[in-house]
Amino acid sequence: MEIAMTRGRRLARGMGVTRWGVVLGAVLLARWQAPAALGVEAAKRSDVPMTRPEEALARIDGRGSAAGFTELADGSILMAYEVAGRRGPNFATSRDGGLTWSEPAAARDVDGAPLKGSGEFNVIRLAGNGVGYVGRTTDAAGLPYYLLFYRSEDGGRTWQRPIKISPPSPFGVATTNDVIFRTSSGRIILPAYGFMKQAFAGGTNLGFEQMSGRLSLGALRKGQWIGTGAHHTDPTFCWSFVYYSDDDGRGWKSSRGGEIFLWDGRTMSWSMAGEPTAVEVEPGKILMYMRTDWGRLFKSWSFDNGETWSAPTPTPLASSGAPAQLRKIPGTGDLLVVWTQVSDEEMRKGFIRARLSSAVSRTNGALWEFFQNVESILEGTRVEPGPVGFVRPEGMVYGPTDPAPERDGRYVVDLPDSYCRCSYPSAFFYRDRLLVGHTNAHYTDEDKYVMPGRLIVVPISWLYGGAKNMKPNPELRKRFPIGR
Repeated sequence: MEIAMTRGRRLARGMGVTRWGVVLGAVLLARWQAPAALGVEAAKRSDVPMTRPEEALARIDGRGSAAGFTELADGSILMAYEVAGRRGPNFATSRDGGLTWSEPAAARDVDGAPLKGSGEFNVIRLAGNGVGYVGRTTDAAGLPYYLLFYRSEDGGRTWQRPIKISPPSPFGVATTNDVIFRTSSGRIILPAYGFMKQAFAGGTNLGFEQMSGRLSLGALRKGQWIGTGAHHTDPTFCWSFVYYSDDDGRGWKSSRGGEIFLWDGRTMSWSMAGEPTAVEVEPGKILMYMRTDWGRLFKSWSFDNGETWSAPTPTPLASSGAPAQLRKIPGTGDLLVVWTQVSDEEMRKGFIRARLSSAVSRTNGALWEFFQNVESILEGTRVEPGPVGFVRPEGMVYGPTDPAPERDGRYVVDLPDSYCRCSYPSAFFYRDRLLVGHTNAHYTDEDKYVMPGRLIVVPISWLYGGAKNMKPNPELRKRFPIGR
């Protein structure tokens, strides 16, 4: 069954019968009535659940979780994504720019083995009708161990045996979804990260609990406790790097010159910098953004087409511990970032991943403009970041034999029924539009936690707040050169 709702079809159905239709109808009604009936104050537009939702071309539930996209030779879009209850990637195609999709289907290689992968799917167009897919396999202990590259010469209908991208390692290695891309030289870049953590057994982190006791993060929703933790209690260390291929995915090399992680000279300690995304800003010059626990996205630069990278530094973007996506906007050459934006205060209240935002940079990432909400339960599109440093949600709960933690009551709040985690975005430009997928993790009316994914399609003009803002600003480019 194809599931989609375009703007014209929504209006034709009188805003529909879905929750989206009700919300959208209320927003439009407020907009139409505000000048005469509701007063100046009420005329202010809401950014919940989305900035200017009436401009969206489609909003599709059940698609887009951990998704990766590419355009096939016939102009259709191929999406690999996660389907609840199924292992490995599922593939679907769209022939109308992402508005409707075929039924998802799993895939097997020539030996009949299912394609590997879970939670981070990447696809890329290769020469001719070729398509590449990046998956991963695990060892007996369940640790992500090898990154694999599958090749299809017929647009994803059949797949060859995989080759190993990553060598054997005592540490885990992984990517996040939708990060593979090709530079102007033809080189394929695959941002990746390594990680190490305490030993797990039966889903319990024994080493960590032996050191610090059992710790959970959560809050009350509809009077009952729910978990809000997103790795704030996970003793994992991550570092970033890239793999690259100059022969269309047949052979792979790793970046050199050291791994990318955060170093705090004040405390003489390391901190994680993982789940990277990257974009080629100019030929041979690549910008990488990384997830951290320091309240910001951090960045690193490569000036040799991905072979070596600079030490990471903070960006001006407030962020929870969640990954982002970087893209270059076709037609303008500007940069796009889609990320989970959150303030220190919101983080402390437990709203860890409740706002998925976008912003545009006409200055090679130095300055970001045109902030929008792709999906949010919180008002506001732009969060001014606080001081660089770790912020922990206040809702800490220890085990029954441990003393209760001391908490600041200003940040211990009851969560709204609409509480969600909007994270792990994908971002794919196709012609005149952008497709954005995310986890859409939320609670149903029956209080069941689900993560079905959501795909939102918007015109490129939406990113700028309207087509009138899409004109270039040469003065900004002059003031903010890349520098090397």
